[in-house]
Amino acid sequence: MVPPAVQKTMFLLLAGPAGVGKSTLCDRLVREVPGFERVITATTRPPRPNEVDGRDYHFLGEAQFDQKLAAGEFLEWAWVHRKYRYGTLKSAVLGRLPVASLVANVDVQGVRSLRAAAETLPLLKEKLVTIFVAPDSMDVLRERLEGRGPVSAEELERRLQSAELEMAERNRYDYVIHSGTKEQDFRALLDFWHQARAKLGPVG
Repeated sequence: MVPPAVQKTMFLLLAGPAGVGKSTLCDRLVREVPGFERVITATTRPPRPNEVDGRDYHFLGEAQFDQKLAAGEFLEWAWVHRKYRYGTLKSAVLGRLPVASLVANVDVQGVRSLRAAAETLPLLKEKLVTIFVAPDSMDVLRERLEGRGPVSAEELERRLQSAELEMAERNRYDYVIHSGTKEQDFRALLDFWHQARAKLGPVG
């Protein structure tokens, strides 16, 4: 018999331009809503000073990433900003969805790939919910990116160009958060979670 908890779980994918606060939303959801876990994605980029392997990302060397890729261990993976690879491991999602709701910060390429993977994975297709976090304006996004730390003018412009391409896909998502304050964004996330949960049927 299927445990009742299985009927309630979902996989929330948060996407949107760098700097809009997706990681903050993921962390707060896990911290404040019982039953949620964050999916730890893998990347070949080096950790930032405040990041911890296995908590923020699975930091993999190029050879490690290649090995897991060859073994078919990824649900999706992609080059990001033509510099580093990011990917979502099957074990991090399919192994947990039967017993926990999941949330992940994934770029728009990753969302497209996960949607494609869901077409052959009934559990994933049933539980997948996509949410786009859109900046209030490109000027606000520029300020946020500059506030994250030193960044070259070339890198900043490249990220803003990427953001414009990502924004063009926002209407393909189940829900869109029009970013305001951190509190407003989190309240919107909770509201969309409740709406998505209602669509999965009774939760009591």
